[in-house]
Amino acid sequence: MEKIYSFMLIFFLSLTFPEHVPQVHAAGSETLRPDNLWAEFEERRRAVGAKMEAATVWIVTEGWCHDCAQYETTSGTGFIVGDGYIATNAHVIDGLERSTFYILNEKIPVRQATLINSIHENLGEASSGRDLALLRFDPPKGVELPVLSFSFEVRRMDRVSSWGYPGMVTEFDISAEHLRRGDMGGLVPAPVMFTEGTVNTFVRDRFGTSSILHSAAIAGGNSGGPLVNSRGEVVGMNTWGYTEKDEGAFLNGAQLSSEIVAFLADSGITPRLAPGQQLTAAARPQPETPTMSPGLVGRLQPGAREDRRRDAGGFSVVVPRGWSVLDEEHNMILVGADDDTAAVGIFLLEIEGRSLRQVARDLSGELDGTRPGLDDDVYIFTFSEDGIDSIAFVGDGDYEGQYVFIFITGDFENPGVEEVLDSVE
Repeated sequence: MEKIYSFMLIFFLSLTFPEHVPQVHAAGSETLRPDNLWAEFEERRRAVGAKMEAATVWIVTEGWCHDCAQYETTSGTGFIVGDGYIATNAHVIDGLERSTFYILNEKIPVRQATLINSIHENLGEASSGRDLALLRFDPPKGVELPVLSFSFEVRRMDRVSSWGYPGMVTEFDISAEHLRRGDMGGLVPAPVMFTEGTVNTFVRDRFGTSSILHSAAIAGGNSGGPLVNSRGEVVGMNTWGYTEKDEGAFLNGAQLSSEIVAFLADSGITPRLAPGQQLTAAARPQPETPTMSPGLVGRLQPGAREDRRRDAGGFSVVVPRGWSVLDEEHNMILVGADDDTAAVGIFLLEIEGRSLRQVARDLSGELDGTRPGLDDDVYIFTFSEDGIDSIAFVGDGDYEGQYVFIFITGDFENPGVEEVLDSVE
């Protein structure tokens, strides 16, 4: 914490202001309240959740079981990758003969789907080789369905979430009754399941196919479902899991997004890519790092890093990789980590007739913060919102009546915090 304090003091002493600053809202107004930031975080998470709920589909396969000598049903997960197209695992749809495929979710009433393409390099081992399929369906009229985009940037410790229809959840839902009766036309959507975790590492099998190992729990029925980052961008497809019963350990495995995108391109589908990603025509290179699609059909390379500097009236800042601009206007900018762990707000305030001490006390009072303490001409106080701690700094500008207010919320030690503050010009 002392490092952050010292750094902020240096920042305040070196910050310069323009001669004329556009009028912004006075201290204490609703737009200046840092606690609103967490409401915005929650709204953003809900928006990602709503997108994932609409784009993740339940896949039900009905077909003849040769060994059982009867018709049976199996189920898994897929996700929308184009207008009327769904990606999933091949093993989700290839276990039965003379199969009919159905897809549905809360926005898509039960629809039959057609198999367009599939590849399953090793039928005997779910954790080996490419295991991908592409289905086509007729989207319902008048319903806007999101198409998920793909990101190739995934590293250890990244926050990820799994979305899907594990059987251990769907069997408790009314939808399971329709499956047991074989009532495909009367299917109702099962609830989509969300779990969250962290990227643990990457492994490569004898086919040269790499998998993401992660802790966002999956179970039977999650196969074919998306593994996404905090922006709802697909970084992998959940494909297999392994449990070591004696040790009580488990692994969750997902094929990398680069593998999926290459398969879609080979199938004639133009996949949607996240900002900064691009397709290139290439053979099958063997990249040195697993963040670049190791051992996969290598038509993918990260795009050039875009300019991340943003202007906010009298100053500008760099938005670190993995951070986004949450709000900005004339002399205010809010930037936050995409995993919602940290945020930095910077404001230039023009408030005539009030001293720096008064401004600091008023801001602290509005935020139910601690009593501001003066340190090298900068007032510092802390406040908390919903149990999340923040530290605030209030300093003078270049002329009377102008002040700068900066707050750091959440993880003060997040590397992005220092990058934001160090970049201010």
